[in-house]
This record gives sequence, structure tokens and C-alpha cells, in this order.
Amino acid sequence: MSFPGSDPVTGAEFDELFNDLRNQIGEHNLPIDPDIAALTAAAPAAADAADKVFAHQLRLIDVGAERIGYAVRDWVRAFAQRSRWANENLLRAGEIGAYERRLVEEWQSRFAEMREDLGDEATEEEMKREARLIYRWVDREARLRIRTGCEEVFVVKGSYQMLADELRVGWHPDFSVRLAALLEPAGAADGRA
Repeated sequence: MSFPGSDPVTGAEFDELFNDLRNQIGEHNLPIDPDIAALTAAAPAAADAADKVFAHQLRLIDVGAERIGYAVRDWVRAFAQRSRWANENLLRAGEIGAYERRLVEEWQSRFAEMREDLGDEATEEEMKREARLIYRWVDREARLRIRTGCEEVFVVKGSYQMLADELRVGWHPDFSVRLAALLEPAGAADGRA
């Protein structure tokens, strides 16, 4: 097989390409699109993401702007990749929901342990310090895969940002109360909204 102006493709090259594609889209893997993996925090969607709930969650525990930028990048990539998988019908029925349930359950035990360790008398600084440890776990160690062969870390980290955006997970021990007050429209508390 050859194309005008190109060298012929050998059988071995064809087999290698075919095997590579087959391994990307299989029972145990999902393809990671290079254009999505190359997205940066400067991508157009990132500008909108800076004011998302997950970014507020990170600011609540004093995560620095550079790390928030990385979180935005991971959110943009995971959102785009998961959307493409869905649009190309590569996901099994209920697969995203099952994956998110597993992510939330991994977070729940760590979050509950943090709250137990802090107790009722913790200072704000202690709460923020422990919350940053939970977030550090997501950033450095949480590696639950949607499928066993799908090893791209932005899928996990960005999926956690998506869950944080929906307030299904959080970092600060009082994240839901704090963010409800922060995100409540101006005037809503006194009935003017």
C-alpha cells in the first residue's frame, strides 16, 4: 500500500499502527486525543473556568494561583476528553457515573478521617492545612482509572475538579456551607434576589 509521493507502508508498519489503535480503543482502554492532551490553561475554556466552583474551592484553602492554573488545565482537558468519548460513543452505558461514584467514595473516607482528626475545636488555619493535604492526595496520588489501561492523569485530576465544581467533593471541612454563602447571588439572603 502506498500513496502518491510517499514511501510504501510495510506490513510490519501497518501491523504496528493497527495494534496501537486497537490498544487505544479497547475493553481496558480509551484513546487520549493528542490535541486534548496538549491543551493548556490558556485555552479559551480556561478563561471561563477561573470563576468556576472548583477554583473557588481551591482559593478557599489558599492554594496558589499557579496550582489553580494546573487544576484549570486538568479540568479543561478532562472535560474535553470525556465529551469526545461520549460524542464518539466510546463509553459504556453508565461508565462515567460508575467512575465518578468510585472517585467520590475514595474521597469520602479521606475527608471523613480529616474531619474526625480535626474535631470541633480546629482553627481555620488547621482546617486549611488539612484540606490542602486532601487536595495534595488528589494532585499526587489519586490515580483511579476509568479503565485499567487509561493511565493519563489529567482524566483523574480533572474529573475530581468536575466533581468539586458540582460540590460532590470538596477540600475544606466546611466547603459546602462556605461556598453556598460565597456563591449565593447578592441580595438573595435578604430576599432581594
